[in-house]
Amino acid sequence: MPLLETRNLVKRFTGVTALDRFDAAFEAGEVHALVGENGAGKSTLVKILSGVYAPTSGEVLWEGRPVRFTSPRDAKSLVGVVYQERELIPHFTGYENLFLGLEHSVFGFLSRRRMEREAREFLERYRMRLDLSVPAYRLSSGQQEMLTILKVLFHAPGGPRAVIFDEPTAPLSVAECEILFSLIETLKKDGCAVLYISHHLSEVLRVADRVTVMRNGAKVATVESANTSEDGLIRLMIAKDLENQYPKFPAKVGDVIFSAEDYPVPVVASEALKARTDSPRVSFFIRAGEIVGFAGLVGAGRTELAKSAFTGGTRDKRGVLKLKGKEFRPKSARDSIARGVVMIPENRREEGLITDMDVGANLTLPNLGLHTRFGFVSGEKATSAAQGAMKKYGVRAFGLSQLVRTLSGGNQQKVSVGKWDLAQAALWIFDEPTQGIDVDAKTEIYSIMGRMAVSGAGVWFISSELRELTAIADRIYVMKNGQIAAEYSRPYDREAILDSMILDSEV
Repeated sequence: MPLLETRNLVKRFTGVTALDRFDAAFEAGEVHALVGENGAGKSTLVKILSGVYAPTSGEVLWEGRPVRFTSPRDAKSLVGVVYQERELIPHFTGYENLFLGLEHSVFGFLSRRRMEREAREFLERYRMRLDLSVPAYRLSSGQQEMLTILKVLFHAPGGPRAVIFDEPTAPLSVAECEILFSLIETLKKDGCAVLYISHHLSEVLRVADRVTVMRNGAKVATVESANTSEDGLIRLMIAKDLENQYPKFPAKVGDVIFSAEDYPVPVVASEALKARTDSPRVSFFIRAGEIVGFAGLVGAGRTELAKSAFTGGTRDKRGVLKLKGKEFRPKSARDSIARGVVMIPENRREEGLITDMDVGANLTLPNLGLHTRFGFVSGEKATSAAQGAMKKYGVRAFGLSQLVRTLSGGNQQKVSVGKWDLAQAALWIFDEPTQGIDVDAKTEIYSIMGRMAVSGAGVWFISSELRELTAIADRIYVMKNGQIAAEYSRPYDREAILDSMILDSEV
């Protein structure tokens, strides 16, 4: 008998069926993955199973008996959910976040020693190493994710019997991913039903026993991981073969459009780099019509380098940047944009978009001066420009008035790109542009980058997915410990690239 089961589950919103007669069975002691495009219904299902939504019809069964959760508080004793957005209080320590709402006290005073002892014992149970004595904001992104997971497990009496992981590896390093996979294996051995949601199909096939593919709110199929492949899952998800997932546009490569010579990289997270008295330095170039990939592990310095070059964030004047053959020393991001360099940041929700504003406003704000006359904004011009960008970049929304935060991750990313449509940039910097978006949206992002290269722009492409780098990039630089460790051209040797990323590096 399944531990958790859904039968004919339906969820309708005004004019939209988000979940359509969904049947699934989740067994104790099993990792069951859910895959599908953004909008396939995964998030809606999770919200029903966790008590956020009530189903329109159908039922949820727990050990064969119908159950209806009226709120997340009602559900969390049985079902724990690790969401993409971490629910931590930044200035509280790890202990305080872990015990929030479960504090031990004596005569009105917190019993910190008891809480610390119980927390240590809890960490040992899952073989986790985490400093819980410091505020959450001082932990790395990956450590915050681990604390979030521990908090979910800690808050259910005896631990939840079903745990849902929603894109858990997005902020994690390679080493932290291994710790997570070990924790999931422990939960599986303890008899938990683990629901695992991820856009990384290789990861899904590694950790899951079975995979359910969703499309348009319905279940397409449930398959054994051992009997399928990434290619097979993609065909079920979007009826598209793997080789069509990575469109490569033939572009004419021209002169060097951007270069760095002996340019300093800001000190990054590595302890080895923190101990250095001087900044590591890099030299590289990007030509017009060329997509240049930057590979490396988390903490290699790729994002720090790109942000520094974009914002002029270094005081070290010894290195040289050049744009179109002329020295390039931007004073700020605004200065870079004015001179033809734009950046699509990794954290699109916080750095690339104003999520509480609508699609139209996000698409026109960077170019508001172009739609202004005598200090007044021409609504007609702004609307026309926003509609043009929305169409050009394939943003799927109900209209310009839809709030950006209600869009899928892929459509948010397309808005983040589309707002620079009128900038006519010479160099586009993309930092992890496909992180957390579905397979079809990734293909659209690759196409956008390809068209930029065809138009004569240079594209600086940072990614942690080696498969997409080797498929899309014309050349690849590998960064390690803040320096460029190697450079590769087509045809690529993926094993050699991976060795350059990992060997003799700190993880």
